[in-house]
Amino acid sequence: MTPSLPTIIVIGYNRPASLSRLLGSLRNAHFPAGNVRLIISLDNSGMLEPLEVAKAFEWPHGDKRIIAHETRLGLRNHVLSCGDLTEEYGDVLVLEDDLFVSPFFYEYTSAALDFYAEDPAIAGISLYSQQFNQTANLPFMPVDNGDADVYFMQLAASWGQAWSRRQWLGFRQWMQEHGTDITNIANIPADILSWPDSSWLKLYNAYIISRNKFFVYPYRSLTTNFGDPGQHFNIASSRFQVPVQQRSMTHQFVPLGASLAIYDAFCEISPESIKMQNPLLAKYDFTVNLYGCKHHNDGLQLARSNRQGLHNFSLSMKPMELSVMHNVEGEGISLIEPSSATSYASSAEAEYGMYRFFYKFPSPRIILSGLLERVQLIVSRSGSR
Repeated sequence: MTPSLPTIIVIGYNRPASLSRLLGSLRNAHFPAGNVRLIISLDNSGMLEPLEVAKAFEWPHGDKRIIAHETRLGLRNHVLSCGDLTEEYGDVLVLEDDLFVSPFFYEYTSAALDFYAEDPAIAGISLYSQQFNQTANLPFMPVDNGDADVYFMQLAASWGQAWSRRQWLGFRQWMQEHGTDITNIANIPADILSWPDSSWLKLYNAYIISRNKFFVYPYRSLTTNFGDPGQHFNIASSRFQVPVQQRSMTHQFVPLGASLAIYDAFCEISPESIKMQNPLLAKYDFTVNLYGCKHHNDGLQLARSNRQGLHNFSLSMKPMELSVMHNVEGEGISLIEPSSATSYASSAEAEYGMYRFFYKFPSPRIILSGLLERVQLIVSRSGSR
C-alpha cells in the first residue's frame, strides 16, 4: 500500500531567519508525486517579518496555506491548535522553526505513520534521534535493534514529530478527562514536572506515561535542532545538534512487541528487553535505574552500585545495559535493593564515575567543588600560621 501524504505544518513566532532556514531545507527535500500540503502557522509576535517570509516562500510541491493568528496564543496553545488540524487533514508532520530537515525526512515519516497506523500503543512518530538524556544530563545511546531502523521511548518528541488523527485524538480526549494538572501521575521525571505551564510537551509526556504508550524514534535523525534564541532559549546552543540522514534508504520497522530497544521516560531500557538477552534475570521483578534518577524505594533495582547484589555486572560497555545483557561480570552495576543502590547513585562519587564513563573527565560541578576545597584548605593553613 502506498503511504499517505502527511500535511507538513511549520510553527513560527518571532524568528524570521530561523523560519527561512527551515523552509529552505523543506523546499530542497525529496517528495513523492502528489499534493504535499504545507501549512505555515504563525503566532502573533507583533513582528511583520515572519509573515513576510511565509508569503514570499514558494512551495513547488503542493498547496501552501498561511495561518496568521491575530491574537497571541503562546507555545502550548499554538502547538495544540496545529495538532487539531488532524481533524481536517488527517496525518500531520509538525516542525518548529529552529529545526532543519534531512532531504529524506518525508519518506521516513510517511512510511512510519503507515506502518504504525493500527498500533494503539504508538502515540506518535519522532523525526529527531534522541542522543541525550536531559533528566540525567548525560548522553543517551539506544541499543542495537537488529534490522530495525527505529527504537521506542516513553517520551514525546518536539523537534520534529508526526501524528495520525487517531493518535492526536487520543491525547485530546485524555486532556478533556485530566485537564492540565499532572501532579498526581506517577513515574514522571522531576525535570519534566518542573517545565513551565506553557509546555505542551509536558502534557503529552504525562499522557503517554499514564497510558503506557510510546513514540517511535529513528536511529538516523531526520531533523536537527539549532537551538536558536527564542521563547525558551536565551542564547543559541548547539547542544542538541545531531547528524541527519544524507542518503535515501528503505526504512525497516519492527512492531513494539518484537523490539529489543524500548525505553521509559527516564531513558532507561525496559526490564523485558534485558530479560530477552540475559535469561539469568528472567525470574526477577526489577526496575532499571542505571542513570540513577529514579528515587522510589520499592522492589529490586538494576542500578549503578559497587555493592554486592544478587547479580553484579561491569560498568564498561556502552550503552551501559549491554554489560547486563551480555552478562559481563564485574563491578559498577548491581541487581540490588534500592536502599543500597540509592546511596551510591546519588553520591558525588557516582556522579564523578558517570562523567568519567561517558566523557573521561569529571563534571564541572565536581571540578569546582574540588577547587573550592583546595582554596579553603589553603586559607585555613594560612590562618594557622
